[in-house]
Amino acid sequence: MIIGITGYNASGKDTVAGYLEKKGFIHYSLSDIIRDELKKKKKKLTRENLINEGNKLREECGPSILAKKTIEKITENNHIITSIRNEQEVLALKQLNNYILIKVISPIEQRFKRLTKRNRIGDPKTIAELKEKESLEESTNMNNQQLHLAAKLAEVTINNNSDLNTLYEKIELFLKDWEPKLSKIKKRKDYISWDEYFMELALLSAKRSKDPNTQVGACIISPDKKIIGMGYNGFPIGCNDNELPWSRNAKNINDTKYPYIVHAEANAILNSTRNLKNSKIYVALFPCNECAKLIIQSGINEVIYLEDKYSETDSHKASKKMLDMAKVKLRQFKY
Repeated sequence: MIIGITGYNASGKDTVAGYLEKKGFIHYSLSDIIRDELKKKKKKLTRENLINEGNKLREECGPSILAKKTIEKITENNHIITSIRNEQEVLALKQLNNYILIKVISPIEQRFKRLTKRNRIGDPKTIAELKEKESLEESTNMNNQQLHLAAKLAEVTINNNSDLNTLYEKIELFLKDWEPKLSKIKKRKDYISWDEYFMELALLSAKRSKDPNTQVGACIISPDKKIIGMGYNGFPIGCNDNELPWSRNAKNINDTKYPYIVHAEANAILNSTRNLKNSKIYVALFPCNECAKLIIQSGINEVIYLEDKYSETDSHKASKKMLDMAKVKLRQFKY
């Protein structure tokens, strides 16, 4: 059973999470990932810095990045996930079959009293200031905090408008109602890995190639695992592939395919739908020196290849030299 908890400041989210921890739930906070980033950068762990760094991470790696990094930690145990503040984070977590989102609510006057009582540095000193700070968490920018949109996706609402014992009773009623439903649902375990998925897409793309000797496909993936470019080897657009040669050998180089062919990597880069900085490219063959130049210049920082059958050629050696110098990661995928 995996329970997500969302809600506004001092609504009681941590109290609910703490109660569930005592019942054996493992607690993950999406904010822990942001805290780790702030520590690396030697920045203070203030609420403002947490918001700004979280927004920056979503902008650079996709709005669901915090949820996806947390999903990687999930085991078969019961879990609680807190600090869910973005619509895309909720949607990513909903891919887990045994997941449910709770929205914890509480009247603003009660929440303000709790904040006043705990008296943390940076907490608002008036209800007006609390409202102003919370407005910053209701952005229309999908890379920022969107508490209002995340809360709308909750299946269950717990109103923390009374004392602790009443809150605990409400949690127990929730567990009694939902635990049997969610415990019956188990995700399948025989799904393919991300590497296999993207390499299979590259190989599928290769089936579009009309080259009678070598069919190569390439697939470019963004940092948040979105497909942003596909390609296969073939002649340029507008060049009749019935008139140009497909031969690999001829006395005159212009009677072979080599002066005309566009490689899969080049086509994938040219077909890309967005900035390629920090993306990955999956390709059937290790890139040649010409494709290596394009990979480096486009900002791709990792190449995952299936075969390396031309490793002794000068083209391969030049390619590897440039990719190593540009600090592009190289990794051979094996089934």
